[in-house]
Amino acid sequence: MQSSPSARNGERPSLRKAFGAFHNVHFRWLWASTLASFSGMQMQLIARGVLAWELSESYAVVGIVEAAFALPMAIFSLPGGAAVDRVEKRRIIVVSQGIMCALAVGTAILVQANLISIVLLFAIGVVQGILFTFNGPARMALLTEVVSEREFTAAISLQNIAMNGTRIVAPAAAGGLIALVSIEGAYYATGILYLFTVFAMLQLPVTRAHLGQVRTTLQREMGDGVRHVLSNHTLRSLMLSGFALAFFIMPYNLMLPGFADGLGHAELFGLMVGVSGVGGLLGSLGIASLTDHPRKPLLQLFIGVAAGIGLVGLGLLSQFFGVAGALVALVVLGGTATAYMTLNQTMLMAESDPAYRGRVMSIFMLTFSAMPLMSLPMGVLADIVGAQTLFIVQGLLVTVVLVLLAFANSKHTFATAGDPPAGDHTLLLPEEPLGQPSSVSASSDEAISRGR
Repeated sequence: MQSSPSARNGERPSLRKAFGAFHNVHFRWLWASTLASFSGMQMQLIARGVLAWELSESYAVVGIVEAAFALPMAIFSLPGGAAVDRVEKRRIIVVSQGIMCALAVGTAILVQANLISIVLLFAIGVVQGILFTFNGPARMALLTEVVSEREFTAAISLQNIAMNGTRIVAPAAAGGLIALVSIEGAYYATGILYLFTVFAMLQLPVTRAHLGQVRTTLQREMGDGVRHVLSNHTLRSLMLSGFALAFFIMPYNLMLPGFADGLGHAELFGLMVGVSGVGGLLGSLGIASLTDHPRKPLLQLFIGVAAGIGLVGLGLLSQFFGVAGALVALVVLGGTATAYMTLNQTMLMAESDPAYRGRVMSIFMLTFSAMPLMSLPMGVLADIVGAQTLFIVQGLLVTVVLVLLAFANSKHTFATAGDPPAGDHTLLLPEEPLGQPSSVSASSDEAISRGR
C-alpha cells in the first residue's frame, strides 16, 4: 500500500478531502445507486418481516423468512465472486438490480391479489439472496475501477455513510408507508428505488478489468481466488479479523429485540437500532476523514479493541445504568464496528491483486451471511447465561482474538504507509500462472478512475 505525500507528512484529518471523492462524476453515480439500492433493501426487510408476521403470526416463521436472504450468501458467494472477475461488472449490477425491481413489484401485485404465501415469500427471499451474492462483490470491485487507489478509504467510507444512513431513515420510511398506505405500497416504493439504481449504473462507463485475462473453469477460478487470499499473510490476517468481528460482535444487532425486552423496555428496540445506526454513520465519517492516515493497520487494531470494549460496555453499562447506559454503549459499538469493517475492506482491496478483487470481495461478503447465521447459537447461549453476560464474554473474546491476529502479522500491523509490503506470497500458490489484465485494459481502467 503506497502513501501520498500528505500521509507521510502527517497531514491532519480532513472531511473536505474525504468528500473530494464526489468530484468524480462516476463515483457520484455509483454512490447514488448504492444509496437507492440499500434504501430499498432496508425497506424491503421491514416489509417482508411485517408481511411474514401477518401471514403466520409466528416468530419462528418470521425468522425462517428473514434467513432466506442470508443462506444463499453463504452458499453462492464464492461462485458469485468468480463470475464478477469474468464478466463486465456494471452489467452484473444492472441485471441483478433489474430482477430485484421485478421481484419487488411482483410481490406487491401478489399481495394486492391476495395470492402471496409464506412459501412464495421464502422463495423470493432466496432468489434475492442469490442475486446479492453477485451484486455485492460487483459493486465493491467496481469501486476500485471508478476511483484511484489513494481514494479507496474515502470512497469506501462514503459508501458506508450511504449504507448506514439507510439504516436510520429507510426502516422509518417503510413503517410510515405500511401504516399510511399499505404493505404493497412499501414494495412498490422499493421497486422504484431499484429502478433508479439501474438508471444510475447505466451512467457509468463499461468496465474493462475483466478483459485480457486467461480464463479457465469457474471452479478453478474459485480455487484460485481462495489460494490468492491464503498465499498472502496480510490478506489472511485481514480476512480472519473481519470474520472475527462478524462472528462475535456484529450479531448484537439481531439480539436487540430480546435485549430491549430484558431491560423492561421492548418498545425501545427501534430507538436502539437507530442509535446504533447513528454510531455507524459517525464511524464512517471519522474514517472518511482519515483517508491519508499512514498507520491504517495500527489504527484498525485500536478501533477493533474499542469495539470489543464497546460490547463489554453494552453488557456492563446496561446492568448499572439501564437503557441510558445501553444507548451510550450502542453509539460507541455502532461507530467502532463500522469503522473497523470499513478499514478492513479498504486494506483488503488495496492488498489484493486487481484481477482477484471480485473473488476477494466475495469471500469478504461471507461476513454478511455470518451475522444472521450466528444469531441462532448466540440466541441459545443468551437464553442460558443472559444477553448481558454473553455480550461481556463476546467482547473480551474478540478483543483477545484481534490482538493475537495483529501481533501474528506484526510487520503489517506496525508498518507505516510507504514501507516495503509485508505480505508473504510464498504459500499455496496456484498451480499455473494466472493471466493479468492487458496493458490496454489497465490504461482503460485508469481513464475510468479519472472520470471527473
